[in-house]
Amino acid sequence: MKKLILLIALIFLFSSCDNIFKDKEADCIIYGEITVTEDFEGCIKFLGEIKNQGDGKACFVKINFTLKNSGANVIGTDFTYVNSTDLDPGQISSFECYTDVQKSEVASWTYEITWDDCD
Repeated sequence: MKKLILLIALIFLFSSCDNIFKDKEADCIIYGEITVTEDFEGCIKFLGEIKNQGDGKACFVKINFTLKNSGANVIGTDFTYVNSTDLDPGQISSFECYTDVQKSEVASWTYEITWDDCD
């Protein structure tokens, strides 16, 4: 009987350890809306915030933009890091991405957020 209780206790202990030692992962998303404006030279500029909704720390959080004209041709790419560079779980940080592409030439754009998991 003692062996059975010990075996059950060990199974419970090891199954609980899976959650304790589980790798924590970051998950960065756009928080709110991306604002599109132009700088003093008429070039497109992106402003916004990124939130880490994961349970691990995100390092070197970067947002990449791809700009296309009305013919769906890529006319520019650019990127920037969030102001905090690294985001703890739940943390939000802003970004500003300046480009050298005239806003009037841009028909569409896409973005991708990248980061390294720190934990």
